[in-house]
Amino acid sequence: MAIFSRRRVVNVLRILWVLIILWYELGSFSSSASDCNWPDSILYPVSVPIRPSHVLLVADPQIVDRYSYPSRGAFLSYLTRVLVDLNLRKNWRVALQKRPDVVVFLGDMMDNGRSVMPEEEYEAYYRRFSDIFRIDKDIPRYFIPGNHDIGLGKSLKFSPDARHRYSAHFGYPNQEISVANHSLILFDAPSYADEDSQRHGQRKSFEKWVPIRYGALDFMKKFSSTTFAHPFSEEKHTDPVILFSHIPLYRSDGRGCGPLREKGTLRPGVGHGYQNTLEKRSSQRLLEFFKPVAIFSGDDHDYCEYTHQLALPRGSPQLIHEITVKTISMVMNVRRPGFQLLSLAPADLRQDGKPTYSDTPCLLPDQLGIYLNVYIPLLAISLLIVFASNIKQGPRPSHYKNLSNGTQISLVSGAHADIEETELGLYSIPPPVSIGTSSKTSRAQGWFVLQTERRGLKAEHPSLLEWFDRIKDALSSFWPGSSRLVARRRSWLWIYALDIRDVAIFPLCTFVMITWWVVAH
Repeated sequence: MAIFSRRRVVNVLRILWVLIILWYELGSFSSSASDCNWPDSILYPVSVPIRPSHVLLVADPQIVDRYSYPSRGAFLSYLTRVLVDLNLRKNWRVALQKRPDVVVFLGDMMDNGRSVMPEEEYEAYYRRFSDIFRIDKDIPRYFIPGNHDIGLGKSLKFSPDARHRYSAHFGYPNQEISVANHSLILFDAPSYADEDSQRHGQRKSFEKWVPIRYGALDFMKKFSSTTFAHPFSEEKHTDPVILFSHIPLYRSDGRGCGPLREKGTLRPGVGHGYQNTLEKRSSQRLLEFFKPVAIFSGDDHDYCEYTHQLALPRGSPQLIHEITVKTISMVMNVRRPGFQLLSLAPADLRQDGKPTYSDTPCLLPDQLGIYLNVYIPLLAISLLIVFASNIKQGPRPSHYKNLSNGTQISLVSGAHADIEETELGLYSIPPPVSIGTSSKTSRAQGWFVLQTERRGLKAEHPSLLEWFDRIKDALSSFWPGSSRLVARRRSWLWIYALDIRDVAIFPLCTFVMITWWVVAH
């Protein structure tokens, strides 16, 4: 068998595609999970039987709907939703492999949760989110609202029921929970920014402002038994405080975000329905009120590290580390999505001079890069390889006729035989070729091969002239209007299409099976 026979080429490409699909759709995700572990080692000695509590932080899933990409049309919009949902499921499977004790979503669960839509449509939207992010009932999960969930500012496109819908499906926007002797503050940053803007618009001081009932400022006021002049009594809250805010806190323009950020930096800014950071004074008030040991935020989609300074009555300023967590979605302008692992040491594990928490980011595969840099180039290469294998061998229709003595006659049309006669089956035994007949004439007339059970003829390697003839015929098969090559074009394209089908069916079935397995589990 020839090394580059069509059948061997098809089989090799089948195996190659199946292996690549298995690795990039399953293996690369499992590998990313194994490369990221809970940062427990700096919190406690290995010999201690008690371990830290593990909190999984997920930012900006922002599952898309039919309004997310209106310019793409119905089919492309649907295809986008299918691929993005599939990627979110795989990313979520990787995150759950870490076996967290608690899960906190940092806002923007749905891309258009704030939009005006019928109640039935919102319910279906929420069911999609819940189906993608399925979790064991024994693992508590908490949410903080993002600007895509409840809106920010005023717009006719924002539903007046957005906040009520959010509370009914995701819980209270402002909460305090206790995990491993830490106070986790789940804070409604969009409402805080809105209310602060209203206060500024009415030119009222913070002390004289009457907070909106059940709003962010009302939560801050009720959180402390003292007045705003003496915020967050340390006698009442002795546990370390960790603040979760969808919107990052203020930092001056141009500050770096650390080496893990993909591009640019996090800059203050505001626009229709969004705000990149909280206002400077609003951010300072949060630091003074809660005095957190750490802050985790979302919204920006890319990773960012920043250290705030809080002036204290005595001593040096308190340094407060803020991490803006990467989005878990593939369509939020980052190539590698991610999530954050947060380990909290309970009181029994704490040691003087050591932190009570530790965190680390986990990066996920570049799904868009897999599509653009792996699948599409490999598809083009595969098409060229199949094309070349068909050119090399070329279609050679054969017709056999059994003689009365059992001998089989094979009548094979030559490379330049008349196509009309080929289609009609008008084959005849050519006259004997004289010694003086040129090879070109013999090729034009065809040839006669006598085959018996004991005799077989091996095909000779094509000459350079025959190679040029085959390439010319193959290329001309794509050129319309050549009546002489109609049959050859049909025959060659059909064989080429069948080879492509034979290569594609196995990887496509593999992809479908992986998709079914991810969705079903």
